[in-house]
Parts: sequence; C-alpha cells; structure tokens
Amino acid sequence: MASRHRGSVLGNVRLLLIAAALSLLPSAASAQRGAYDTTDDVRRLPIPPVDRSHEPIIALAGGTLIDGRGGAPVPNAVVVLQGDRILSAGPATSTPIPPGAARVIDASGLHILPGLIDLHIHFTQQRGDEMGHYADSPAAAAIRGVALAEQLIEAGITAARDVGTVQDVALRIKEGVDRRIIRGPRVFWSGGLIASTGGHGDEVTSTATGRQRSGATTGGRRVANGPWEWREAVREQVRSLADWIKISAPASEEEIRAAIDEAHSLGVPVAIDSYGTYTDIAIRAGVDTLEHPLHMSDRAVPLMREHGTAFVPTIGAFHNLLTTGYPPAGIPAGGFYYTHSRRFAIDQEKHLQRVGEAHRAGVPIGVGTDIPFENEKRYPDAYFRELEYLREAGLSNADVLASATRVGAQIMRMGDKLGTVEPGKIADILVTAGNPLDDLANLKNVRYVIADGEIVVERDRP
Repeated sequence: MASRHRGSVLGNVRLLLIAAALSLLPSAASAQRGAYDTTDDVRRLPIPPVDRSHEPIIALAGGTLIDGRGGAPVPNAVVVLQGDRILSAGPATSTPIPPGAARVIDASGLHILPGLIDLHIHFTQQRGDEMGHYADSPAAAAIRGVALAEQLIEAGITAARDVGTVQDVALRIKEGVDRRIIRGPRVFWSGGLIASTGGHGDEVTSTATGRQRSGATTGGRRVANGPWEWREAVREQVRSLADWIKISAPASEEEIRAAIDEAHSLGVPVAIDSYGTYTDIAIRAGVDTLEHPLHMSDRAVPLMREHGTAFVPTIGAFHNLLTTGYPPAGIPAGGFYYTHSRRFAIDQEKHLQRVGEAHRAGVPIGVGTDIPFENEKRYPDAYFRELEYLREAGLSNADVLASATRVGAQIMRMGDKLGTVEPGKIADILVTAGNPLDDLANLKNVRYVIADGEIVVERDRP
C-alpha cells in the first residue's frame, strides 16, 4: 500500500516536471505569431520588427561609464549605439568600436550615464510675468509646452511624464518629439485629470488667489461621479492614447477602486494626487504612484511598502509655495489658500521626513518637479534642486542618481527600455563633465545629450 502510494506520488511529480518543461517551450500560437517589437511607451503596442542594421553607428570612447545598474563606475569605457539602440557598453578592452563607425566621440575626462527622468511635469503650464494679459487656449498651451520641452532636453532630461494636460497637447508634443519635428524629452502622458464634482481639478475657487472661475468642465479635466463613470473616464483616456491615468481626491472608495481596476485591466498604470485617508484607500486599491500627497497618515508608508506603491514627492513644488509663491499668478507665499481639496498646511520638514521614511522602507522614490508657473525662470534648475531636496531627505548621491534614472524608469513601467546604459536599451544618454556621484551639481555640466540615438545637444569643452 505504501509503495503503491509512493509510486503514485512519483508519477505525479514526473507529470508536474513534464508540464513545467512544456510551459517553457513557445506555444503554437506564439510560434505562429512570430517575433515583433513594441512601441517605446507604456502601452507596448505590437509593431513589425525594426531593422536597424542600416543605421549609422556612433561610439563614445574613453569616458567613465556610470551605467545606472548600481555597480562601480567603469573608467576608459566604450558605448556603441546604432540607430536608437545601445549595441554595447563596457571597458574599452572588451568593447570594440565597430569598423566603419559614422562617428567616434572622444569622451575622455567625461562621465557617461543614462538620461535623466522627470516624473511630474505639465507641458501646458503658464509662464511669463505678463501672463494675465493674454487669453489662454490649447494652441497657446502647446507653444508653451514646446518651449518647456526644449528646456528639459537641453538639461539632459530625456524622458518626462506629463500628469495632466489641456486636451491632447501633451500627446502632440510626444508625437512632435517622436517625429523629430521638435527637440524634447521622450513624453509619457496621462490625458486630463479625472476628478469628482468639486474635487481637486474641478473647484470653482482658484488655488491661493481666491478668484472664482467658471464651473464648466475644460479640456484639462474629466469630471466623473460614481464608479461606472470613473471606469468610463478611464476608457476615454485609454482610447485617446494615454500612457497613464491621473486621478484625484476626494473620491469615494468605490470610485477610486473602479478607476484603478479599469486602468490595470487595460494595461495602463495610475497616478493619484491625493490627501489623508484617500491616499490610504488608493494604496490599498493598487495605485501605481502617489504624487505629492498632503496630510499623509502614519499608515501611508507601511502601506506603500506592502503594496509596492511608488512615491513622487515633488518637494520643490511645496518649497516654492512656502517661500516665494508665484507672483505672476497672484499667488502669495505661505501655502495653499481658499481651495477645499488643499485645506492642509504644508509642513516641509514633515514632508522631508516622510520621504526619508519611505526611502528607508524600500519604497521607490521618483524625481518630479511640478512647476505650475514661471517655467522660463524655474526650469531646468527646479529639477536639480529637487535632487538636492532628496539628499536632504536622507538619500545618498547614488540613491538620488538612481531615482533620476533607473528607478524613475521602473516607476514609469519602462525599466526594460530606459534608465540604464546597457545593450538593447534605448539610446538616451547624458555625458557630463565631472562625476555626479561625487557632486550632483556636476549633472549641470552637460557636454552631450543623446536622445533616441540622436545627438541633440553638443557643447564644446571649456
């Protein structure tokens, strides 16, 4: 009886092993489908295989490579690019430059690293001291967005996530960059902010100024009420080619869960601008990123760790409100005023403590700026100031650089294509004078910016 039972167990084990082995083989369906590439965005739409063999080869030679994977810098390195992809990267002794390379850049004395990532921008935000003298429109917002895109790429920011736009402005900037009509970072966009009636994004009273505005829904937000309307709003954004969904508080638990569930079922991640208990609800519901949450509870960080939620704190955005406000917009210093969804005092010290607490807990921390006004004055310096704020929160230089590259790419669901310098990744590369691991300010000393394999910034050595 015992031997018969033992034989039955062994037979079952054999069957399981066979099933496991078969599972490793390509299915008939995948074999018939064949290999294909995908679009270089979060949506990952299948496209026909891309042949890059005819593209010119560019090599960076002699620089110190900080590849973003966390290892020691590699002196006297070579990075080889073909088209929009990295062919090879490593020590010169084991990374030959292919014969017939179209260009070999002497990077000796320089540092080669992944392009930087900004996870929280708005291309359509305002600029100019005289902004109040001019009527706004989607066309005007697009012009401002093109100007901001230029500022970002000049600073070595090669990827940016727009988390709230007017109509389809951010999408068209994304297309303009992809088609090389304009210079700018790789764009990931989230369409209009989804809000409940009277919630953040739909309040009649303007933040800080107290001025009342029209209650009519604009192209910058989608008002929805009830879980089925929130699902419908998500579907509309996905239909409009959004890479991300952006939602806001206040909203009911059913609405928040419905939006996140609908987006995830369609393969699209979700960011939330939230506060208080709504933040905890969103984390438990599986939201992908928290954007500068106000009035965080003591449960928020443990919940983030438990559910794998990423944190984009935009520390500088709070600092600006506390210290200078935004004079062109009539917004005084001191914090948020007049709006119901922003009725919490900004405690910068507490905010920094939460960021440090999240980092120590292993929560992924991303770099985001969120500058709503005075773009022409505050960018790109706002990005580098954000890095310093992360240092104040307790991250090391290496941690901060990881947040700005590899971790940022992972948060954006693009870790297999961006964030490190290694074969097969997209050729988004920054070359600086000075080691950013020694001093983050060295990131400002840009010599070359390569985006999608194209040299878009080239500066002579001093």
